[in-house]
Amino acid sequence: MKRTPSVDTTQGAEASALSVDRSTNQASVLLSHQVEQLFATHGKTFHFASRFFPQKIRPAIVTLYAFFRTLDDLVDERASGWQAEAVVRELDAWQEWFLLGCASAAPREPLGARLAAVLAQFDVPLALFQDFLCGQRSDLEPRVFADAQELLLYCYQAAGTVGLALAHVLGTRSEQALRAARHLGIAMQLTNILRDVGRDLAYGRIYLPQDELARFSSSSAHLSQLYQEKQGPDERFRELMRYQIRRARLFYMQGLHGCWLLPRNCRVPILLAGRLYQRILQQIERCDYDVLRRRAATGLFTKLREAGAVILLAALWQWGEHEHSIESECLDEP
Repeated sequence: MKRTPSVDTTQGAEASALSVDRSTNQASVLLSHQVEQLFATHGKTFHFASRFFPQKIRPAIVTLYAFFRTLDDLVDERASGWQAEAVVRELDAWQEWFLLGCASAAPREPLGARLAAVLAQFDVPLALFQDFLCGQRSDLEPRVFADAQELLLYCYQAAGTVGLALAHVLGTRSEQALRAARHLGIAMQLTNILRDVGRDLAYGRIYLPQDELARFSSSSAHLSQLYQEKQGPDERFRELMRYQIRRARLFYMQGLHGCWLLPRNCRVPILLAGRLYQRILQQIERCDYDVLRRRAATGLFTKLREAGAVILLAALWQWGEHEHSIESECLDEP
């Protein structure tokens, strides 16, 4: 009787494991490339600033960005075939994944595996991601904010959560620093809202509070008319924008102050990102508040100039800290 050839099961198992490892590594490399492309294309300001993060934590920063951007695009990028029901199912799946402690396969892999590793390594509170998902869910349908309180809650959900997650990755835990991170995220989201008024109107969205529209003799109908007529802002709209910009700058002032509470090697990218976003407010003012027909942005020259200024500021601050430390040591001597 012909005998069946013997099989070395150990070698087979090793070959199988090696094949899985190779597939996993290939998927991870492909995701890294896709994330960098996503980062460079959709987050130009923060992508530029992120180049100044220490290399040992930059992959974690990029992974966080990939998650937040992917979910944001899932809700906002409504190409042909977009279905709200499918988006709701994925948001629900992510919500469940966070509720279960990121212990199973995520709705999108290998993004979920990379995100879970970051959250575990830096002990990032999962509640932040639950809040972020609530903000994304609220964007599925056109909504109206009655007042500034509702607007600021949304800004926290959409971007304050991002600031807090980044703060944890950067190793910041103090109450003062976390409050600053939250405020900086809110400031940047307010900036996004102000520069995207026209684009949001195209989707039937108006994020500006209704009571503040009324304060400046405006309304949702008034904004829609300005957008549809394509004649730019009128004086009522300009006054409304001036008021909104003042609020955003107040949050920048509260948020950027916390940059000096960060580790020294992480101050430059956060301060740079915040200052560049502040520059968007200046661009809005320079174009006479015409965010109905154009989108304000910062150019490469502005980015490079701000980078130089921020590097100098960080160096001067560090020098001041060093001098203060020496003085303290001298005073402590008997």
